[in-house]
Amino acid sequence: MVRANTPTSEELASLNLKEGRNVVTFTFSTAMLGKQQVDARIYLWKWNTHIVISDVDGTITRSDVLGQFMPMVGVDWSQMGVAHLFCAIKENGYQLLFLSARAISQAYHTRQFLANLKQDGKALPDGPIVISPDGLFPSLFREVIRRAPHEFKIACLEDIRALFPSDCNPFYAGFGNRDTDEISYLKVGIPKGKIFTINPKGEVAVNRRVDTKSYTSLHTLVHGMFPPMTSFEQEDFNSWNYWKLPPPVIDI
Repeated sequence: MVRANTPTSEELASLNLKEGRNVVTFTFSTAMLGKQQVDARIYLWKWNTHIVISDVDGTITRSDVLGQFMPMVGVDWSQMGVAHLFCAIKENGYQLLFLSARAISQAYHTRQFLANLKQDGKALPDGPIVISPDGLFPSLFREVIRRAPHEFKIACLEDIRALFPSDCNPFYAGFGNRDTDEISYLKVGIPKGKIFTINPKGEVAVNRRVDTKSYTSLHTLVHGMFPPMTSFEQEDFNSWNYWKLPPPVIDI
């Protein structure tokens, strides 16, 4: 049995949330363990926020499987330059959302890994970490056997999008390492030119073209790809979007 409690608008307003991250604590009791507490985070963002989504395994880490186990034995298995790139994106006014099909039992280790990842003194920016609510075996079956992690990701992202005005798509760009990530991002309205796919060699493809880019080289182009939110330049006609992005599809 799955039980879900969704707070009303009035209940959320009573929490007096501040903009950005808020920590809430759930308290419950069990006959065996007595009183227990579980912490969670609620993020309050503006209605016109631009969200950049990032997968975790194979995108922030260098591979899907080893990326989960190597950090546990103290080995850095992260993609080179990811912390600097994501920090630059955040500094330009965008919000990062980390999305993973990992099982809910891995939530703590995933959160600790992302919080402790540092490259040349640079840490990943803060952002929501959304993980599959399923157990370990259902998650492995969906991802390894059926190869359909996008089913969870699409449903999750559509729920998040529904929190925003219907005429405003909050999702601006997406980073992933699989075709299923691209499927998920396209489904929620991210254009092909804003979907970045990285392979185990650290090469990043934009619109399925590699051009031997890396997170480090993307960092030098960040102001064109992710124009500062305070910029008055019309985004469609900046030097990156005008020359690099594919033209929109027009129904005739």
